[in-house]
Amino acid sequence: MFRLVTLAVSAALLASPAIAQDNVDDLRLAAEAGDSSAAFNYGYAMTFPENGDPDFAIGRYWLVQAANDGSAEANHVLGLIYRDGIGTDAELDRARAFFELAWQAHNTSAGIDLADLLVYDYEGEAEAGLAIYRQLSGRNDVGAFAQLRLAEALMFGPEAIEDTDAALAAARAALAADTSLAGANYILGIGAMTGMEGEADPAAARTYWQAGSDGGDPLSMAALAEAMLDGEGGDVDLVEALALLYTAATLGDLDAAESASAIEDQLEEAQLTEAEQRSTQYLDRL
Repeated sequence: MFRLVTLAVSAALLASPAIAQDNVDDLRLAAEAGDSSAAFNYGYAMTFPENGDPDFAIGRYWLVQAANDGSAEANHVLGLIYRDGIGTDAELDRARAFFELAWQAHNTSAGIDLADLLVYDYEGEAEAGLAIYRQLSGRNDVGAFAQLRLAEALMFGPEAIEDTDAALAAARAALAADTSLAGANYILGIGAMTGMEGEADPAAARTYWQAGSDGGDPLSMAALAEAMLDGEGGDVDLVEALALLYTAATLGDLDAAESASAIEDQLEEAQLTEAEQRSTQYLDRL
């Protein structure tokens, strides 16, 4: 029932500083004249343009120039490109190398991404990833997010590092530091539903997952929907469950889309319409 999925290309990429792209020609000229900052900005603009189609080859070229000049941001973005296969084949070893260069230059977002790779993609290196999360957990800029990633790793990562008590503690710390980290509610709901800290409390699990759903977390939506389908911790509510699954699917959870299809046949046309309307209301509030 409980799972962890990646629903976005990169949280770190989405958190990258906005780069003005209304003067791309000027950026190109400055990059060609040897301005390292312009090389990064031009390479980024070519790879992730606000308008028009990307030119991945040109973008990578200038990002590499900036990286060669010591830009931690350029190394981080190149790591994302090779991790996710943006305009090229995915190559995890190259991604790791770029993340390591950026992390060595104290780029905290690259540290998060490097830790993710070590935990989930490199056998036997999960402890090194946990160490990075813990190192970052006390920072003002990424500390709360690092605590959430630590909680996820301890709950869903390799069996060798599983520690549910520490996972729940990290999830609470993340939520206390930043209430917008709705995904922490998903983990706390699992703890309540399965009785990881004592007796199972399905009603409390629903409360956590409702908070996560209200914050836009698709996994909380799917978990709450399943509880509503089974009547765990409260009443059975097929329409609300379907609305939550529709919303989670719209936000990128493919498993939620499959679950929604499985229960549609149980409802009348009017109920399906109501579920769609409730889903629209959820999305409008996010």
